[in-house]
Amino acid sequence: MSKEINAIGFVPRFFGAFGQFFKYMGNGNYAARCNEVSSGSKFEFEVEPKIITEEVEVIREIQIEAPMLDTVNTDGALQLLQLLQKEARFIDFTQESIDAYSDEEIGGAARQIHSGCSKVIQQYFSLDSVHEATENSRVEVPADYSPQQIKLEGLVQGDGPYTGTLIHPGWEITDIKLPKVSDTGGLSIIAPAEVEV
Repeated sequence: MSKEINAIGFVPRFFGAFGQFFKYMGNGNYAARCNEVSSGSKFEFEVEPKIITEEVEVIREIQIEAPMLDTVNTDGALQLLQLLQKEARFIDFTQESIDAYSDEEIGGAARQIHSGCSKVIQQYFSLDSVHEATENSRVEVPADYSPQQIKLEGLVQGDGPYTGTLIHPGWEITDIKLPKVSDTGGLSIIAPAEVEV
């Protein structure tokens, strides 16, 4: 306790009683507070602090490592970057600082980039949802689920099956239709330098 109430002597109580009488009669709010004290209620500083202990359950987060390949063929990645640059100027956008531009200017550029990127994806890839349910619907995840296909969020307890809300159905590539390239020597040139003569 940070404060202590000391007893008051008889003479101060005698004279103080008159002042308290008129204050009690003239102020209903004050009278109500006096009644609380007379009924045994304590002031805030008289009450010992209550210590609350609570058990908190630990959230287990499952980390999925990116697959490591023994050999890497970069031709497809370079070809995809070329297509994104050609249709959406994707590399230009990511390599240029956008700090000097307003939100409206960035929004206008993003609309064009979105259109170009969408064209590349639709033309060269076939996509399907990993989970067939709609977003925000309740789904059940079996105990033997694949961590590559389903990522559990939140409080994960036990070994399943689990029931939860589908936040995102995921994406899966079902077909790739990238054009075949015979000469792969120039694939590292994502976009040639342009010179006007």
